[in-house]
Amino acid sequence: MDDDLEDDFEPLASEEPDPLDAENFNAIDYINKQFPNEDSLGRLGNFIEQLKVQEREIEEGIKNAVRRQAAFGRRAKADLGDAKLAVRELFERIKAIKAKAEQSEELVSDVCRDIKSLDVAKRNLTLTVTALKRLVMLVTALEQLRSTAECRHYEQASSLIHAVEELSGHFQELSHVARVADLLERKAAVFSDLKQQVLEDYMCLHGGIGSATRLEQLPEGWGTAAAKCVDAIGPGMRREVVTQFCLRLLEGYKDIFQPPKEASGLETAERRFAWLKRTLREYDDKYKSQFPESWQVPCGLCDLFCHVTRQHLVEILDTTHHMVDPELMVRVLLKSIEFENELARKWAVEIEDSEHFDTSRLSAMPILKYPDVLSVKAGGKASGSAESNENSTDQFAPRFRGIISECFDAYLGTWVRHEEKQLLEVLQALTAADKMVGQEENDEDEDEVLQQRFLYKSAPELFAAMRGSMQECARFSTHNTLFDIFQVFRKVMNQYASKLSSILPPPGHKLSLDAEGVQAICCVIGTAEYCDETLPLLEESLTKIISADFQDRIGFHDEQELLRNVVNRANEGLVQSVACSLDEAFSSMSRTNWAAFSQDVGDHSAFVGDISERLPKQFEPIAAHLSKIHYRFFCDKFVQSFVARFVAEVHKCRKISERGAQQLLLDTALIKTTLLEAPVVAGHGRQMPTAYSNYVLREMGKAEIMLKVLSSPDVDATSITAMLGDGDDPMVQQLLALRASGDSSDATSAGSMEQQLRHEADRIAAAAGVPSIGSTMNYLGDALNKGAKASEDLKKISGDVKKNIQKLGFPSSLNFGIKKTGPPG
Repeated sequence: MDDDLEDDFEPLASEEPDPLDAENFNAIDYINKQFPNEDSLGRLGNFIEQLKVQEREIEEGIKNAVRRQAAFGRRAKADLGDAKLAVRELFERIKAIKAKAEQSEELVSDVCRDIKSLDVAKRNLTLTVTALKRLVMLVTALEQLRSTAECRHYEQASSLIHAVEELSGHFQELSHVARVADLLERKAAVFSDLKQQVLEDYMCLHGGIGSATRLEQLPEGWGTAAAKCVDAIGPGMRREVVTQFCLRLLEGYKDIFQPPKEASGLETAERRFAWLKRTLREYDDKYKSQFPESWQVPCGLCDLFCHVTRQHLVEILDTTHHMVDPELMVRVLLKSIEFENELARKWAVEIEDSEHFDTSRLSAMPILKYPDVLSVKAGGKASGSAESNENSTDQFAPRFRGIISECFDAYLGTWVRHEEKQLLEVLQALTAADKMVGQEENDEDEDEVLQQRFLYKSAPELFAAMRGSMQECARFSTHNTLFDIFQVFRKVMNQYASKLSSILPPPGHKLSLDAEGVQAICCVIGTAEYCDETLPLLEESLTKIISADFQDRIGFHDEQELLRNVVNRANEGLVQSVACSLDEAFSSMSRTNWAAFSQDVGDHSAFVGDISERLPKQFEPIAAHLSKIHYRFFCDKFVQSFVARFVAEVHKCRKISERGAQQLLLDTALIKTTLLEAPVVAGHGRQMPTAYSNYVLREMGKAEIMLKVLSSPDVDATSITAMLGDGDDPMVQQLLALRASGDSSDATSAGSMEQQLRHEADRIAAAAGVPSIGSTMNYLGDALNKGAKASEDLKKISGDVKKNIQKLGFPSSLNFGIKKTGPPG
């Protein structure tokens, strides 16, 4: 809005703000405020008149403003036209000025063209003069360098070397110019002569032909000045001086120890390291003042000594490793490792990061016949390409660890074979005069805290020998050699398992063992168990120290399986031994004429007394020498064998009368008690697990059921067959063959009843355990003994069995019929 319009509205802005202009104006509130009551309505007419007056004033002001705005718009349009005209005139003036400027530039260029030509000529002349001056300075510096070098003014020569290097750097791009190329060749020749002279000066320190005369020609303090000169030439020259000096020192070493000299053998290896220590002391006394400490000449000497020694040892081992004493080889190897570690600690500053150190310079050394030519280490740059002072800090950085000892790796198989022979000899010596020892072992069971386990003394000593071999090998190798030692351990354990197996009686042995034989077998079990427990510990120790590349291949699983087979064979031997001790008792049982047995059933048979007397005695040495877990395992194995044999012996009796069956039933009950009590008595009250008792009760209960069927009088075959649904079971035929009296029908009924009871016992045993089945079987046996009332009793028995099964959680509709054609399980 123009200033005039703003002036028109200025009085309104200066007045008191009108409530009608408020942003949150509310008409109802405004009217209520103006007319709060009925009396105030009398002012309504005046209020309306004021509003109309105000409205007219506003409309008049708007009209005036519109008129003025129209007039000012026409004025602004005219002003815009005037401005465009002025811009057009200004553009024409600028164009004219630009044209005049171009004319002026052409004029200035014409004027300055000659001046520019003169300026370029001056610059070229300046460069030429500078190059000529530098050329003159280079020629002069080279001449001065040659003369100072001849006079052995090495300190001045070091300054001149820096100047020559800097000046010659300006002419590298001009090397195609013949004069410059000749000058650079001259420079290379001067440097070569200087290097040769410095090397000869340093070499005269060792003595030799003409060395005394040359030393007299050297000025006092020449070593410090010569060192500055060598540093000025570059690190390559410094390495060459140090290498040549050290190689000359090592000439005496090679004269003494180089194969095939008398002192080159492994037995004189310690003399090699003693020679180096003496030489280092000699260096400190004679030569240290001639070399700066930063050159680290002792470090270079040790580096070359290690390479020379490595080559000597490689040649010795290559020709005599099959004849050398393995113990001597390992002793030299350990001494070498100790020596390398000592050097690595001494020069730790130079090898702070040996993993990232580039050993390509050293990698070619082992292929040399003799390191006389190790001066290639000092080859470095060409003589004409000296390096800047920034690279003068390049130092010897040898890798001392493994530099000598690694050459033994290819020949350690001799030591492995020697160690294998030693371990096998130890095994042979230990097993030849082996003794039984007791060892206490912890047991977390509630009935025993400490338990005596017997094993052969050879087992702990053999493992101690193997641990010794492992630790000895870990001192110098954790790679292939240690893995080869692990393979030796496997072979030793295989032979030890064979030794233990040879102690056991051969398979099929039919004689009872004496107490000493039982102790031997128990010791075999304890020893195999000890080995089985110790092998994982040995495996863990090997895994911790062997290289990660071999950790996945460490394991004694096959050997542990072999030891477990030995334990199983030993247990079978013990079972067979105890079983053979009962041969006489079972022979007595078989010789008894059970078909004609007519004695009163009351006391047990003689063979039962023999069994009851022998079993605790046979168990006692076994319980005394076996660990608890293996004693229980033996008892389980024995009772399985015994029950199977007892049933087989019953069938060997061919014919059994009713009274004979009753006597055998009584004997079976006593045998069952003996089987339950004998392990406890032999173990001095050490209780057997519930599983053992359950097995004895279940299996001997089946034998009792069979004998109860044989001892029962005539039964109704029809009722039994109706319950079983099948009367042709093989077990039925066997029972019929055993009955010494009664018709076929009764025998079939009794056999079917026995089969029914057997299956019923198995079902309930599988579902609820033996104790419940034992009471049910006893009840069924009593029912079978009732004789004439068999049919009614069978129905009652069937109902009782169903009730018992319902109590165990089985459905009441369970069918007791058994349709099975094969032999009972």
